[in-house]
Order: sequence, then C-alpha cells, then structure tokens
Amino acid sequence: MKSKVKKIINTIVDVLIVLVLIVSILVVVLSLTSKSSGVPNICGYAPLNVASYSMEPTINKGDLIFSKVTNDIDYEYKVGDIVTFPIEIDGVQTLNTHRIVEIIEDDDITYYKTQGDNKDTNPIADEEMQTSSSIVAIYTGTKIPAIGNFFGFIRTQLGFFLCVLLPMILFFVYEAIRVIMNLLAYNKEKTLAEAQEAVQNAELTEEQKQRAIEEYLASLGQNSDSENK
Repeated sequence: MKSKVKKIINTIVDVLIVLVLIVSILVVVLSLTSKSSGVPNICGYAPLNVASYSMEPTINKGDLIFSKVTNDIDYEYKVGDIVTFPIEIDGVQTLNTHRIVEIIEDDDITYYKTQGDNKDTNPIADEEMQTSSSIVAIYTGTKIPAIGNFFGFIRTQLGFFLCVLLPMILFFVYEAIRVIMNLLAYNKEKTLAEAQEAVQNAELTEEQKQRAIEEYLASLGQNSDSENK
C-alpha cells in the first residue's frame, strides 16, 4: 500500500515539474519576443491579458485573448477589426486593444480611428488615431475567460518567482531527497545480498544460515534505530 501511494506521489510530482518547466519556457519565450517585436508572441500569435472593461461585452476584463502579430507597415485593416497598439498611461507604456470604427485617408497615409465596445467607459472614439506601423496585432476571435490576470501576473518578477522559480526549487529539493533515499535503499539491498551470498557459500547448515541472516537483519535494524535517535 505504501509503495503504491509513494508511486502516485512521485508521478504527480513529475507531472508538476514538467508543467512548471513548460510554463517557465513559455514565459522566457514571450519575454524575448516582446523585446524584438513589441508584443509577446509564440510563432506569431500573442496571448494578451485584458486589464480593463473597455471591450465588454465582446471581451471581458480578465480574459486571455489570442491575437495575430501584424506589425507590418503594409498591412491593411478594415472597419470592425479588433487591434492591439501601444499607449502610454501615467508614463508607463502598455498595450491597448480596441475596435477600428473608421478609416481615414490623408496624404497617402491611412489612419485608423479606434474605440472600445463598452460605450459606458468609452463613449467617444480614442483621441489618437493609429496607423499600420503603430498597430502590432489583430484579435483572432479566440479567448479564454478569467485567466488573463493570472497570465499577466506570472509575467511579473514576483509572479515568475512564486509560480515558476519557487515550485521548481521545491521540486528539485524533493527530487534530490528522493535520489538520496533510493541510493540508501540500493546500498542496503546490495549489502544484504552480499551477506546472503556469503552465508550461502559458508559451510553451515540451513538452520545456521537462516539464523545468521536473521541476526544480520536485526543488527541493521538496531543500527538504523540508533542513527534515528
């Protein structure tokens, strides 16, 4: 029974280690691509957390949306597209996702007027218009509700430490302890096997051999108890 429970625990730990490693790799990849393209992405698709109510009911606060990276000056958008572009709030640059509501042509330059779907929080269009060079991604229509905030949190230094580094440290400590315990168990079994072989090769009766093995096992138990004390 104990061996089965131990096996189940070891399997769960191994699965968790793999999951943490996958998450850590994804976070690193997103950080690197964010520096190069301006938006975190994997193979050209950006998972973005929605931090405001401006796009409700189409997109809710806390949703994780998937957008296609389109930071191409020749990309042509159309009215109704939901696009992502950088804005500055209180001196901090962040990504904003709004819908294109109007296209304006001026001196061979195409400007896109954007506005949030939530007319309560965005009763008028955004003051600053966008161009193809400022828009970095277009919404694909795919979203996962309610996990955007967590996704955004693990990309912070504190979130990365608590959700990735700390679990990895704990798991590796557990694995180290497990390796040590397995080595001790292996050495004990090896020593017992050598003792049994020595007894079997000795010129003793079967009763004497059995007694020698029992005395040896008893001595091992006593040594283990004294070490624990």
